[in-house]
Amino acid sequence: MGAGPGDPGLITVKGRRLLKEADLVIYTGSLIPSALVRGLKATIFNSAGMTLEEVISLITKNVLAGKRVVRLHTGDPTLYSTIHEQIHRLRLQDIPFFVVPGVTAGLAAAASLGRELTVPGISQTVIFSRASGRTPVPAPEELEKIAALGASLILYLSVGHIEKVQKKLLTGGYGPETPVAVLEKVSWPEERTYVGRLKDLKKIIEDTGIKKTAVILVGDALRQDSKTATKRSLLYHPGFSHGYRRADPERMPHLEDRPASPITLITYITPGGKALAEKVARHLGPGSHPKLLSYKRIMAKGGFKRYWARGNRLIFIMAVGIVVRVIAPLIGDKFHDPAVVVMDESRRNVISLLSGHIGGANRLAIEIAKGLGMNPVITTASDALGLVSLDLWVRHQGLVPDSWEKVKTASAHIVAHGSADVFVDPIIHVSGLPHGLNLVPDREKAHVIISPFLSPPASREILRLYPRIFALGLGCNRGTSTLVLERAVEAFLARHHISRDTIFCISTIDAKRDERCITALARDWKMEVVFFPADELNAVPLEGISIHALKAVGASGVAEPSAILAAGKEAMLYIKKEKTRDVTMALAARQFILETEGA
Repeated sequence: MGAGPGDPGLITVKGRRLLKEADLVIYTGSLIPSALVRGLKATIFNSAGMTLEEVISLITKNVLAGKRVVRLHTGDPTLYSTIHEQIHRLRLQDIPFFVVPGVTAGLAAAASLGRELTVPGISQTVIFSRASGRTPVPAPEELEKIAALGASLILYLSVGHIEKVQKKLLTGGYGPETPVAVLEKVSWPEERTYVGRLKDLKKIIEDTGIKKTAVILVGDALRQDSKTATKRSLLYHPGFSHGYRRADPERMPHLEDRPASPITLITYITPGGKALAEKVARHLGPGSHPKLLSYKRIMAKGGFKRYWARGNRLIFIMAVGIVVRVIAPLIGDKFHDPAVVVMDESRRNVISLLSGHIGGANRLAIEIAKGLGMNPVITTASDALGLVSLDLWVRHQGLVPDSWEKVKTASAHIVAHGSADVFVDPIIHVSGLPHGLNLVPDREKAHVIISPFLSPPASREILRLYPRIFALGLGCNRGTSTLVLERAVEAFLARHHISRDTIFCISTIDAKRDERCITALARDWKMEVVFFPADELNAVPLEGISIHALKAVGASGVAEPSAILAAGKEAMLYIKKEKTRDVTMALAARQFILETEGA
């Protein structure tokens, strides 16, 4: 069991209960406060002076005598706790066990600092590691190799090797100004916290006299400036569609309202390039957050990786060949790569090189060209011909393609022929379609089919788009297995020829919050679960009442009313409840409107 980092209040509720029920507790007394085991009915042993063999012998003796034993480790037992060797010996003797997680010191440290370690555009990876000491670190995990990722880093057991740690982190890729924090005895009354820059890490440790029981946090996510403070996630972004909200097309992330004050990096090689960079910065204005840096300076600091974040824009004043070579290792995909624009020093051309649509490089090139009297070079065919940018429109409308490769094929068809014919299922409302998409009433004549239903491919079909229109209402017997639930839902959808991609959420009664089959299905299908209390479900008019549900959970129905509530205003019960032995299912459709915006 994990005791947490020190504060007795940070042990889990389950952990506290098991301590109270235990007959024997063996705890790591050198790291766990005695207050955590004070007042228990159990016999208490401090393992600080014990060997592994003594610990296992004590556990075995007591378990065989019918007693409940808790082996209490500091923090979380799955990190740096040696439970693997204890588990191995317990298995050899057929001693049953289970592991209860706890709060690890590194995460408690981030909480103490009031920092999120996964900030959009800054870091989406957290690494737990340690310096190599008496316990060696495998060669691929040496600190200089980890540092090359630039992720948020949490180091345990490393303050005793601080000079080596600082050198390897700097050599590996973290800049000298990278924020660091050192926290000693996190969450204890005597906790000490020191923050600074990586270049000063060794001095911080030496000046404070910290010798052990400390964690070190490293990474740009620790910054307190506007660079991180204004970063925002997609989940609550007004321009991001998900199961509970349609996006506002005018506020779509990656476009006009890029996340969190993106930087416009303008880089140059020659004095003439610097002069042009200054003109570009003045034209774009302070709202674009221009940052001027020489190419030489950026490359000396490890290259463009730190600026290669969703939201930032990169303007190069140099030869295209140089730019291609330097960005090639960084290119990922069109949904995450930044806008890259290249300008020649003679002020003739502004080239949209990368992420023209979603990243906004096309608009940036046009904006600069208009302001400085240059020629915008836009090579994306749809923009050049004034046609729909199909990939953008699909994302704006919250549609799920059967294949993104087919989106490319359909886009190529539009460019080659000037348009594509689109069939829209009557369940979907059409406010308008962008230029290049023609609405047709005959499915067999359509190149693009927008429908929630599965059907054989039409004769001219290139692309199928599924609207996320249905809320899936679920009820189930207590203890239903995930496999039984999943097969029941799959069969239900297959009977009605409905694609799984059209479901935007699962809904049920709040009494099912702990029903593992429902949460597991939502996790596997990457959907959210919406829970409703019985009184809200009972307020939804139904044709019939479920006596079983009323007795079991106090609601006159679960599947139908929860689906209707999840689908929101203008919801329509599309498929009434259907039952198997263990599962009840229903579908409600929300209002779904196709519009011209987003193209």
